[in-house]
Amino acid sequence: MGSMPGEGLVRFLANSGDASGAAAADPHAVERRSEPRTPTNWIGKIRLSDGEEIACTVKDVSKSGARLGLPDTVALPESFQLKVVGYDFLFNVRSVWRKNHCAGVRIERFAKQPPPAIEPEKPKPEADPAETSRLIGRRLSRFSPY
Repeated sequence: MGSMPGEGLVRFLANSGDASGAAAADPHAVERRSEPRTPTNWIGKIRLSDGEEIACTVKDVSKSGARLGLPDTVALPESFQLKVVGYDFLFNVRSVWRKNHCAGVRIERFAKQPPPAIEPEKPKPEADPAETSRLIGRRLSRFSPY
């Protein structure tokens, strides 16, 4: 029985608070977070309210937040949506801190992203039999010596 797309992400977020968490980047650093963060290297997209998407990297995550890598020239709004590429989830996040090319966000809410809307195929116009015969005759005349 296969797992649903995104199930691994939900399971990861649910289990990220246990003792199996990854080591901190600097073993001598004092951890100030209430929850351990697990290093990742996920490709993400920041979705702004006007629909614009900005590529980013999700550097690490915990149950309640994440550290994003993005160009320091990108201005982030106070809140926005975050999509992890390859998963069907959208996270509503709030910007907490920003330093150079990194930004810390708090996960406010996440939900399964609705599937893309499929537009019904538009019916093709009926071909005019006389025009079709004329076009086929024209093609044959290029290849036929008659």
